[in-house]
Amino acid sequence: MPSRFLLVLAAGALYTGAAHAEPPQLRFLNPDGLFRPSTFTQVVTARGGTTVYVSGQTARDAQSNIVGMGDLRAQTGKTFDNLQVALEGVGAGFEDVVKITTFVVNLQPDDRLMIGEMVKNRFPPGQPPAHTLVGVQALAVPELLIEIEAVAVVD
Repeated sequence: MPSRFLLVLAAGALYTGAAHAEPPQLRFLNPDGLFRPSTFTQVVTARGGTTVYVSGQTARDAQSNIVGMGDLRAQTGKTFDNLQVALEGVGAGFEDVVKITTFVVNLQPDDRLMIGEMVKNRFPPGQPPAHTLVGVQALAVPELLIEIEAVAVVD
């Protein structure tokens, strides 16, 4: 009996805390001594809110068909579309994203420029997330050319 009573109190305390939580505060920083990128932020801090981890999104449609076969630009656009759908599923948007990691098969210098441009178009001005871009040999499915995972902070 005492265990159930404590469990109820713990659950009540968690509920009360969540009901009175303040909205998250995000700070996008490029500290002196580091270069100032235009397509990502060197450091993002988050205080308050709930952290959301979005699995790597790829260029698959809702039926699991690959969109943009052999076309990195098309696959990148679809991947960002899917990331948006995943974020909206938890009431978030690109403005809530603090970090993305992008994996690109056989990454080339021009790929970085194209991906950077898409990041600029998706995220709020002055608030691009921290971003790691990684060239890889392959992804889990051979036809996929890009995968993007994200971390967001929401109320």
